[in-house]
Amino acid sequence: MITKIFNKVKAGAFLMLLPLTAVLFTACSPEDFEGADINGIPTVSGVDFQISVDQETNQMIASYTPQPGTYPVWILDGTSYSTLPEVGYKNAEAGTHTIELRIGNRNGISQTGIKKEYTFNESKIDYSNDFRRICEKEWRFDHKEPAHLACGPAGTAGTGWWSAQPDEKKDFGMYDDRISFTAENRKGGTYSYSAGEDGLTYVNAGTTKWGHQDADWDATIGDQTSSWSFEEYDWKDADGNVSKQTYIQLAPNTVFPYISSDAQYENPKFRIETLTAKKMVLVYDAPDGGIAWRFIFTSEEEEKGFTGFDPNSDFNLWKNVDYSMFFWYAPGWNQIADPDFEANGNDYTVFLPEATTDQWQAQMAFKTTNISTTSSKNYDFSCILNSDKDINGVTVKLVMDGDDNVFYFADRVDLKAGQDYIFWKSDMPGIDMERVNLFFDFGGCQAGTTVNISNIVLKDHANDDGTVLPVTPDEPTVEWVDVNSPENLGAAFNTIGAMSFWWADAGWAQIADPSFSFADGVYTIHADNATVSEWQAQCSINGAPLKIEKGQAYDVRVTINTNMELGRATVKVNKDPDITNDPNTLCYRGDFVLEDGENIIQFIGVVAKNNGEEIEFDQGKMIFDFGGCPAGFEAKISNIIIQKHKAE
Repeated sequence: MITKIFNKVKAGAFLMLLPLTAVLFTACSPEDFEGADINGIPTVSGVDFQISVDQETNQMIASYTPQPGTYPVWILDGTSYSTLPEVGYKNAEAGTHTIELRIGNRNGISQTGIKKEYTFNESKIDYSNDFRRICEKEWRFDHKEPAHLACGPAGTAGTGWWSAQPDEKKDFGMYDDRISFTAENRKGGTYSYSAGEDGLTYVNAGTTKWGHQDADWDATIGDQTSSWSFEEYDWKDADGNVSKQTYIQLAPNTVFPYISSDAQYENPKFRIETLTAKKMVLVYDAPDGGIAWRFIFTSEEEEKGFTGFDPNSDFNLWKNVDYSMFFWYAPGWNQIADPDFEANGNDYTVFLPEATTDQWQAQMAFKTTNISTTSSKNYDFSCILNSDKDINGVTVKLVMDGDDNVFYFADRVDLKAGQDYIFWKSDMPGIDMERVNLFFDFGGCQAGTTVNISNIVLKDHANDDGTVLPVTPDEPTVEWVDVNSPENLGAAFNTIGAMSFWWADAGWAQIADPSFSFADGVYTIHADNATVSEWQAQCSINGAPLKIEKGQAYDVRVTINTNMELGRATVKVNKDPDITNDPNTLCYRGDFVLEDGENIIQFIGVVAKNNGEEIEFDQGKMIFDFGGCPAGFEAKISNIIIQKHKAE
């Protein structure tokens, strides 16, 4: 009897198949077979079959009920065969396909068939995460990054032969170039290239489209708008292994910030090696198979001097602030209606219609409900103020809710029309405040004044967000040891390769562990089920040798790559085992905000303590909690470093 075979025929496609040679072996018993009769070969006269196409799943199903003594022979796209009454085909890619029905019996197969076409209208590869990372921003060469332009053998990362050092190509027209992408269809949209202020494009020696020179040069090509798309192509590595990779495909004859050859310009397609919200690493493999070019781009803006602490840092307590607004607007000490106020993320605008003369006549306050501070920590604060008219004596006050006499600062500053005023404080001794309020007073404003307040930051001073303060030349900096260095006291965390889990649903009933894998020092956790609250998605690396000395300060760093944003997460290093509910802590924070892409979590200068008392231990565990994550959330944890803090 005939056996069903389920066989993949291409990436994203399935088909129930039999080789054509199997068609001849259909009789159930050799004693019943009396020899083929050529005159008895069937025809497809009067035969038809049914076909249905599910555009939601890109699946086709064809069916035919054979007459007694016959069987169908399906031919899909001219290459694949099946003899089942019903046949299915599925392909993630859009496209048109053919299916042909012939009829077979004991004497042979019909000489002709009935052929039909069907179309899958859309590809079903989901690029939504990639679109979110790449679109609606400007990308530039990350000229501070080693190997931001590099080359090597084809089939490699493209760094084996030469790598540009930071700012090495500053004399060429590439660092001010910008590229951007928009999403306009299922796979791509519009690509824009700007040649920057100098209007020049860096071109490799040997390129002929804009003339020819024996050395690299800057060509005058100009800006360009073109098209782009995500595409899946086969890529052969240096060992000859072939795999499907995602590429950025630009339209033919499209300009790029570095043009390595005529071939790149004519068919610019770049393999994506890294794509996060802030970093994009692309590799161009020359079609002759000789060389690979590597490009590192960043979407972060160029440094423009000190503008306060980083408002987008996970350390910023204001990043997830809940607040209500308070106003007391009283020109001449007679209270009038609250001024108009607009909020757009961490950007706030207040419109002051009436003139005031004295301090406290134009008060506004953010009364927070979820920001508290403690006397056990020191804090940093910054914000940017900009008024369209001069205001002298603006009050800025960070104060305890319910007690105006307990505050971090109550400073008065002068605003000049149209100029940013960077208000900041660093390393302020902490105060126990259950709720923190941020007050501004614009008493003395002119009528019709508009004030913008933006980039508000309040953070634990111990958490370094990368900000370089303008007038602290003696402040210590942290240099991180290599992850594989003997000085990395937490190296064992990168090699244990196993995790323990405790995950729970909204009612705190324990659920199945998430999907988990470990390879090349990377722990991958995939949430198969959604969680709702903190501590409902606990993941722990246990039993790591970790020598922690009493009173010694340490620096802790870990990289977490995620496939989507997460509003809160916990990172914690503890003594292991700990039977006293985890008070033996080296570092702990439960309010990290994880961006889509790469997140660097750092603790600087932390000391192990148990309920305030300094401790020591010889074995540790590292705990991550992603409670509140949706189903489908994925985190990749790697490059864990714990080092002794070296104070300057």
